[in-house]
Amino acid sequence: MQRPSFSICILSLALCVTGGFQQGYIASVLNPPYVFIEAFINETVTERFGVVMSDDVLNTVWSFLNVMFPVASIVGQFLAAWMCKRFGRKGTAIITCVLYLPGTIMSSLSYPARSFEMIFIGRFLWSLGNGINAVNATVWIVECAPTSIRGAMGAMQEFSMAIGSLVCQSLGIPFSNETLWPWIFAPNAPLVLLSIGLFLLVPDSPVSILERKGDMDEARASLAKYYGVSPDAPEIDRELNQEKKKSPNGSENEDKPGILWIFNPFGRKEDRMRVIQQAAWLGVMVKIAYVFTGARALRAYSTFVLYELSHFSLEGANMGSWIISILRIPFTLIPVFFVDRLGRRPLMNWSMIITVISLVVLMVSIIIGDAMQIPSAISFAAILLINAGGLGSVSRFYAAELVPRSLLLNAVSILAGIEAVTKIVVEFAFFPVANVIGVYSMLMFLVPSVLFLIAIWAMCPETSNLTVHQVLDDIARRKNLKVSFTK
Repeated sequence: MQRPSFSICILSLALCVTGGFQQGYIASVLNPPYVFIEAFINETVTERFGVVMSDDVLNTVWSFLNVMFPVASIVGQFLAAWMCKRFGRKGTAIITCVLYLPGTIMSSLSYPARSFEMIFIGRFLWSLGNGINAVNATVWIVECAPTSIRGAMGAMQEFSMAIGSLVCQSLGIPFSNETLWPWIFAPNAPLVLLSIGLFLLVPDSPVSILERKGDMDEARASLAKYYGVSPDAPEIDRELNQEKKKSPNGSENEDKPGILWIFNPFGRKEDRMRVIQQAAWLGVMVKIAYVFTGARALRAYSTFVLYELSHFSLEGANMGSWIISILRIPFTLIPVFFVDRLGRRPLMNWSMIITVISLVVLMVSIIIGDAMQIPSAISFAAILLINAGGLGSVSRFYAAELVPRSLLLNAVSILAGIEAVTKIVVEFAFFPVANVIGVYSMLMFLVPSVLFLIAIWAMCPETSNLTVHQVLDDIARRKNLKVSFTK
């Protein structure tokens, strides 16, 4: 594996702190003190209106608060393409970091202000910034990382998300009480300031420089820093020559008719377009498959699952969530070290197989009862851990390896939006459904996971150590189409 340069390491660290870490923290921050936040919401409603919300109404409000994350992320993900073009990758990262600050501050001040609405607004702003950075991080790292370490750099996002979740769960242990829970939002602020400082140390993406300035010399210097080579190195010429071919007057400008055609199954019929279209839809499938493993929804409601369904004590459920967060760290390092050696397909396929088995064991254990508490906890942990080291990590960058650079920014923005819509449906539905039908709510993950396992195994190409044009050639061969993207 190629040794990463100083600039790519700084960029990866900054993107991890502003992207994956923030996502892990936001996804987990409501989980440890959820009992006390629910009580606070009910108390403030009672203080104002003199009524006590029923459990069904409170569950619905709580679901709305949780899905505020993916809802705001969708807005951010669709804003990301415009912002990246207008302000560049670096400018977008710095601007969106600023959105984190009012988000965390408002959430922390909600309790003394006796305003649960501030948690909703703060979570929206925080999640909006994260949605923008999720797209920006994926595009920026794919544009700048050498092919031989691209997977490892992309997989760092899942590792940093596990760190964010662990930090949040760790703070949740002392802060999960009636008075201290608002402080669980506060530690994010100094990390945001650190991130801004890190972004100031690295150049903008060479693709962004060419898009906004058309300055080939500056783009060459930028890419050379990220590759850790001299500006006149042969690999710099090869990469930038590909970008020249994708210019508005070039022959490979698939973006000319717009971007939405690649997601339209009744759209373009040319063979080259059909290949790119299938690649884009495979990226969609992998992202949605990860949502339906249940790993994200179950992680967001981990305390609830262990407390309400597996019947651990509240302290035991919080401790179990914390232990799982610790164990996720080494699992997320698996793709960092091995995704470029083993390949993407083995990690995706085997994590899906183990997910299906674990979901079955989890359901059976909960149905049997308290005598199977430990197996239920182990199988629950397996779902979260195996996806952290497999499909969850690969899905973060796999779709970006399937489409040409000329379509990358807009395609990633749309893909992230589709993923977020799916996540909204799943996460909003899970909590009230689980409160009504209990363990059988796991069927909403088990059945789709079986179907996606078959589809991924049969259709997804390997992308490790391959350029996007080589991957597209592989897809064309699978479709028996006589087109080439490498010639």
